[in-house]
Amino acid sequence: MQKATRKPGLGRDFNRFWLGSLASNLGDGMMAIALPLVAALFTDDPLLVSGLIAARFLPFLLFGLAAGVIVDRIDRVRLMIGTNLARSVALVALAVLIATGHAGIWVLYAVMFTVMTCEVFYDLAGRALMPNLAPAGTIDRANGRIEGGRTVTQDFAGGPLAGFLFAIMAFVPIAANAGAYVLGALVLLGLPLAVRRAPGHDTDQTDPTDTTTVAERPSAMADLREGFAFVFRGSSLGPILLFNLALNAAFTALNAVMVLIAQNHFGVPAALYGAFLGSSAVGALLGAATVGFMVARLGRFRLELVFFTVSGLCFLGFGLAPNAYAAVVAWVVLGFVITASNIVMLGAIQLIVPGRQLGRVMSFVQVSGTAFGPVAALLAGLLGRVELYYVPIASGALVLVSLALAVPALRRVVTEADQVEAAQLTAQDEPPKE
Repeated sequence: MQKATRKPGLGRDFNRFWLGSLASNLGDGMMAIALPLVAALFTDDPLLVSGLIAARFLPFLLFGLAAGVIVDRIDRVRLMIGTNLARSVALVALAVLIATGHAGIWVLYAVMFTVMTCEVFYDLAGRALMPNLAPAGTIDRANGRIEGGRTVTQDFAGGPLAGFLFAIMAFVPIAANAGAYVLGALVLLGLPLAVRRAPGHDTDQTDPTDTTTVAERPSAMADLREGFAFVFRGSSLGPILLFNLALNAAFTALNAVMVLIAQNHFGVPAALYGAFLGSSAVGALLGAATVGFMVARLGRFRLELVFFTVSGLCFLGFGLAPNAYAAVVAWVVLGFVITASNIVMLGAIQLIVPGRQLGRVMSFVQVSGTAFGPVAALLAGLLGRVELYYVPIASGALVLVSLALAVPALRRVVTEADQVEAAQLTAQDEPPKE
């Protein structure tokens, strides 16, 4: 009996994958700080500097759906290794150009676009691999460790390290960034073929009945239509993706005017703005570290319903906060509940979606999270002209209304995920057949 209740370990394969992710996340954090710092050396035009943000998110919209199809067709680990090496090459070239005085703002745009295009494929492949890496009953804990590691390396370590190295010479953080991606690629080389083989090579590792060979695979457009049909007709994920769109639009809207709210509404000094903004990472880290425990105590549906509701209330609380201290509390709690609930939802999707379709389905999730961002940012700017604190209040209202509409689908998705996980645990406990 004790054996059945003991927490299973995450395993050597997952730990290797996690170490590779840590190295890549460190590179992501360094790049997010280093490239804007370099851009400021070339121009003081706010429009040109902000163009880096457009270059950063544009690949998700341009290549997100196509990346999902590719992730479902080729060796996912090989794809992650290749994209890490490709972005390291781009960054090495940029470091050389900066060191020799031949770089410019348009070069930065090109490098940012290239690196983030690689990130689209890397991120989707990693999420699609997770069901093959995490032992039965550990998907939430595994995703929590991935997200916690990302928060520490990207938010807490990468940015400050990039700033310190930039003070030495402008090209140094770029070169170090490239080295982090190379390290991440090398660590992934050790993953065994049984884990890294993507569906469509021989068989689907998560669906033993799928024996489709490469030669028999349908066209890329047929694959894309199949993924679309699964999301919007073959599952309850459609309303979940619409809620994801609303939630990310709310975040984008608030972030678009955050610097003005912090300084003009709450009176946060410019020197403390980074700490003010980064305080949510503390909540995010706590959420990632405790999500497995909370799922075990509350269950998936109750946790999702409570935490998504609290997230909407946190937006409202942020907008109505009487001072910066109260706003920081709301911001930290928001980081906590959003991180934990997103991890649980990610694990539920990974459980219910067949492995051969997971890349495509995750691409719909990824694109839905970014598609409305530019429009949300523009609307936030227009609303902020009327009154800055209207933006977080409108964001909170959007989240709560969207959640109310998505509750039935949310219940169906997490209930199916619970059933799949229970079946996996039962199968794991059964003695092997001779």
